[in-house]
Amino acid sequence: MLKIKTYGGNKIGGCITEISSSNAKIIFDYGTNLDDTKQIDIEGLTKGKPQYSAVFISHYHLDHIGEINKILDGIPIYIEETTKKLYDIICDFSSKPRINAKPFKFGEDIPIKDLKIKSYRVDHSAYNSAMFVVTDGEEKALYTGDFRDNGYTGDKLISTIKEIGHVDYLITEGTNIGNNTHILKKEESLVNEFTDICKQYDQVFVLMSASNIDRITTMLKASAKTKHILIQDIYMAHLTSLIQKEDKKNIPNPVTFDNVMVYIPRYFRNKDEEFKEKYLHDFSDKNKSSILYKPFVMNFRTSMSSDLEMFEFKGNILTNSCLIYSMWGGYKEKENIKAFIQKAQELGITLIEKDIHTSGHASEELIEKVKEIVEPKEVFTIHTESKERKEE
Repeated sequence: MLKIKTYGGNKIGGCITEISSSNAKIIFDYGTNLDDTKQIDIEGLTKGKPQYSAVFISHYHLDHIGEINKILDGIPIYIEETTKKLYDIICDFSSKPRINAKPFKFGEDIPIKDLKIKSYRVDHSAYNSAMFVVTDGEEKALYTGDFRDNGYTGDKLISTIKEIGHVDYLITEGTNIGNNTHILKKEESLVNEFTDICKQYDQVFVLMSASNIDRITTMLKASAKTKHILIQDIYMAHLTSLIQKEDKKNIPNPVTFDNVMVYIPRYFRNKDEEFKEKYLHDFSDKNKSSILYKPFVMNFRTSMSSDLEMFEFKGNILTNSCLIYSMWGGYKEKENIKAFIQKAQELGITLIEKDIHTSGHASEELIEKVKEIVEPKEVFTIHTESKERKEE
């Protein structure tokens, strides 16, 4: 018989799920709280003697993996193989220690004592996100992680759920329960919104996550229509080129796309020599200062604030520029985001009033559809601020 226990499910991000049997205890995701509060310690997981059989990570967003280095030695950590390599790059660029984890492939059965765990690839704003089915031979539990059906690969979601079939327990994210559905438009629909702005501005800066692969694809589709080049900062360029190398996916990257160029932010130029040798010398044929004097679309993060000042100093780069906010609206409450947007406006960059974004999470309607297909006898809703969630 399976037992389910959830921690922190009444908030978005930083949720922890425990699934146990008579012989094994497994944790799914151990990330950073989005409200910047300290993540809880769990006896036998992060303190004391190891009492857990394994930890599985669904994807590389920090609210699911950001505290993974606190897991006690001796507890194996499992993560999808390409996700592991992407997270290695994320760690190197953010100066976080890499993790010692066991990579798995989607679809393979992983035995953990009397449990068997199988992973399925799902659409999310993090590449190669996973959901997991856990069984002890008698009962089955589905842990969804974060998922949706409105991204570029979202059309596969329902067939995946039908393949999984009936489960006894469903542990589902509920980020959008109770939210307005206007944020759940298709990723493809954002192309026209980006295109309309590219028609009006020569320099289009996009404040976004460097690891949102669908959004990168959307930006390329829009920029191609208006003959803007797409500029990826060196961090994004390493992520996209890794995916191209590992999975042979046709996403925008500086290796196989002629109209994708590379920019090295000043912040990374101040890193140590080991980092520079490893990361900054790649894509030299795509890293030309002349690209900044052409119409472009470019990803930006708050750590690149000094680059905007440099563009202003050069005078003729910011001739007709705008800033698009393309992330979850909740981040706008963070002080670093507020300061960045204010600085951009002070430098004469027009802030586009309407955010161009769509959720990386399932709609309430989709969650209900999943419930209908898997017909669980019990549902645990986590990763949500909805008061309707099942309390533990």
